[in-house]
Amino acid sequence: MPKTMVTSFQEVAENIKKYQDALRQNAEIRRRVAMVWSWYAVRDEQSNGWKFAPSRFIGYHDPSAKRYVVESGMEGEFDGRITERVLSQWFATPEANSKLERELFEALRAFLAGFGKAPGARAHINVPADGITVTNRIAAHTNEFLSRITSDPEICGGRPCIKGTRMRVVDIVEAVAHGASQQELLADFDYLTAEDIAAALLYAARATEHRIVRTA
Repeated sequence: MPKTMVTSFQEVAENIKKYQDALRQNAEIRRRVAMVWSWYAVRDEQSNGWKFAPSRFIGYHDPSAKRYVVESGMEGEFDGRITERVLSQWFATPEANSKLERELFEALRAFLAGFGKAPGARAHINVPADGITVTNRIAAHTNEFLSRITSDPEICGGRPCIKGTRMRVVDIVEAVAHGASQQELLADFDYLTAEDIAAALLYAARATEHRIVRTA
């Protein structure tokens, strides 16, 4: 039986759709979902959720439910080590404990729960590498902005301020809330930069994720 590997990301994406169809049609594939530890995921354009499939299904050209059941078992010829290497051309694993990784595992748990299963202890998820690049770039900019905020007990009673100034985050947020534009703030406070204002707004937005928000 020929085992031609996939040759493009588009083919992989089509194979993930085929796996979703195979799940609906084949009880043995549904039974095996808890045994999969190498998952690959792409965004579902309609729901903006995630579609999952194992490397041993999507890494080979023209997969089918029957072929997967026969060849992906202990005695089968499908080799996850080979498919992992091939798929690494287009996929990568998100950073551990990142927001993306948490989102993926939450989606995977929900997906498997539909079959009465849960992810195995060795399970990991890969996504298109370009999506991870964008996510990492956003995270880098976020950290850069937040590094502009400091909290010193000797300055403004420890309330969050723009580093090197006595301008509190709350002062910027309240000014913007009352209609002040970025240009007006920069003109009134010549020691501020546009990045400082963005940092203050980002810091305030992040603070709303907590149960208690201290603004003064």
